[in-house]
Amino acid sequence: MAAPRGDRGGPRRPVRRHGGVPGVKPRAARRLLRRRGPQPARARGAEAFVQAEVDGKLVIRGYIDRLDVSPAGDLRVVDYKTGGAPREAFEARAMFQLKFYALVLWRTRGVVPRVLRLMYLKDREVCDFSPDAEELERFERTLLALWQAIERATAERDFRAQPSRLCGWCAHQALCPAFGGTPPPYPERVAVPPVPLSTEAEPATGRDE
Repeated sequence: MAAPRGDRGGPRRPVRRHGGVPGVKPRAARRLLRRRGPQPARARGAEAFVQAEVDGKLVIRGYIDRLDVSPAGDLRVVDYKTGGAPREAFEARAMFQLKFYALVLWRTRGVVPRVLRLMYLKDREVCDFSPDAEELERFERTLLALWQAIERATAERDFRAQPSRLCGWCAHQALCPAFGGTPPPYPERVAVPPVPLSTEAEPATGRDE
């Protein structure tokens, strides 16, 4: 999910540093870092499934690469990226996913994660960010506003193309109005039974193993 322009993470910026596992290939490093975890925090979940209901309207869910818990109960959310770290101008977009996880943990456990960490295995760079409850409340409002915009666009059947340089790689230009294409018929909404909410992070099996 890409970060909307309205959420820039406030005046604080993530803290970067260089680190990682020298001489270890990215795939092997991903498995190694999961298992060893910096002390004193210990890995309590790998590929952990989490979900929560926001404001009684929106169910959000996802998989956390690694969830560390310190002896004091502090949480650290770690997300591994196989590529290199983005430029500073794009840090807020990179951190959007981790704020999403932080919001789920806060709403299900009542604890704001102490650290949100992005680990870029290609260049062994670490990017840390420490959210607070006020920031997560703003982020929650951003998510609700985004969902309301999606629902409104769905009701009005108004999903507009947003051309960019990435369009050159798109294989669906024949269906895109921005390139003179004709979109397919709009799908009708189908009732979906509700999914029971789980308040605990559960490890998933068979992912990246």
